[in-house]
Amino acid sequence: MPFVVNSEVIIAKICNAIDLMIESSTPYKGLFPSILHAQTGEMLIPKPPKIPGQRDGDRAHLGSNLIHDEPLLTTMHALAETESKPEYAEAVDRYLAHYAQNCTNTTTGLFPWGEHSFWQLIEERVGCSRNPAGGAAIHDHLRKVPLWLWQKLNAYNPACVQSFADGLDYHWTEGDGLEYIRHANIETKAHLVRGGRACDFPRHSGFYIFDLVFAYTQDQRPETLQQIQNYTHYWWEKRDARGLLRIESRSPKEDERFFETNAPTQTFSLGISLLESAALIASLLPELADQMQQYGSVYIDGFLAAPHNLETREFVSLCQCETDRIVERMSTWGSVYGAGTACSTGVLCLGGWRLTQNEKLMAYARAVGTTYLDEKFPVDRVHGEGFKIPASDAGLTLELFADLYDITGESVWLQGGIELAETVLDVYFPEVLPYGASGIDWYESQMGAAFLIHGLARVALLSRHRKCPLPPNYTAR
Repeated sequence: MPFVVNSEVIIAKICNAIDLMIESSTPYKGLFPSILHAQTGEMLIPKPPKIPGQRDGDRAHLGSNLIHDEPLLTTMHALAETESKPEYAEAVDRYLAHYAQNCTNTTTGLFPWGEHSFWQLIEERVGCSRNPAGGAAIHDHLRKVPLWLWQKLNAYNPACVQSFADGLDYHWTEGDGLEYIRHANIETKAHLVRGGRACDFPRHSGFYIFDLVFAYTQDQRPETLQQIQNYTHYWWEKRDARGLLRIESRSPKEDERFFETNAPTQTFSLGISLLESAALIASLLPELADQMQQYGSVYIDGFLAAPHNLETREFVSLCQCETDRIVERMSTWGSVYGAGTACSTGVLCLGGWRLTQNEKLMAYARAVGTTYLDEKFPVDRVHGEGFKIPASDAGLTLELFADLYDITGESVWLQGGIELAETVLDVYFPEVLPYGASGIDWYESQMGAAFLIHGLARVALLSRHRKCPLPPNYTAR
């Protein structure tokens, strides 16, 4: 049975959106505004209401957030080649050159990007959604920065890469012994004081390690190496017998969700980041690379040892340390802050498989993929008041289908991707720019619109080219 949507329809939709994004960036020196009118591309000055499960403290109102935009920028680079649109690559370079040269000169060296901070486009300054009036900006990485992005930033401003590496020291908190926190000051040279909980999520150390390793490949400074070692060893003695790590090393007893709770997905994220870091630094520091490989493999085994049940499709994100009682399962559709969906873990399993050829990771990804083949996008609920599906959910599911097809060649995954693409275009793409979530009418980068565009492009290009010119994206971890 032929599909209504084919690769050319998808690519045309994406290119129309990219054209408007580039036009929207013109008043802002090439940076993409985060919240836009979906038809005109105008930046929305009154802030639209947040959707259920979203925090105002995470949004980049009146700003641009490079971490949000990274999957879109990679898509633009690929389409510049496949669609003969060199202006797309030029727009990416304009964005990144301006960012590297004009937005990174902060007091600590940490960049205005990630979960809370961004570049405020109107006033051209560091912006922070937790402190919109200015000052007291907070750095939180949000996702892993891919190698290609570090390479680009380094090409435009090598000094900013080294300054950022130095700034990661501000994620260590004041007190006896080493303890880091996922937050750090951007414009104040001061370490945060330890509170009642550590907030040292394992995945964040993996982000820092990769950042530092890239900086070290460019300039072998001893202070960078010391930071790599500190962050690499931080969790090793805190693991349990299976290699699982707590969601944070120190939690108050009254916090029932975090106290004595293992986080398999956080453990997995750190493990993958360590393997990627090891590959990057192996030629310079082979012994440290071997250690990273060892640690990463143990953490991946820890993730797989958690009480998942692939047959019953129970994908565990949190479980109790001693009893293995499941505290939280991953959902399929409708992610909210602090609770992601299974598609992102399925995608990362394929990233892990590419690094290790571990068939248990492939089995996990297949189980997640089959779940999404069976549990279709809930079209009947997309206009419900209390149920909004962020664009990232659909985008990462498309990424999962695309990568399963890319690796296995099994047509069921491509078919699932094209069927979902047809639904996605109807729900998210009635205008030129995709909606940030189902049931709303504006574009918003924080909701994962870039993953939606990247996932659609992967499906379309794979249906056109068996060897996809757009690589997979494993940054959502």
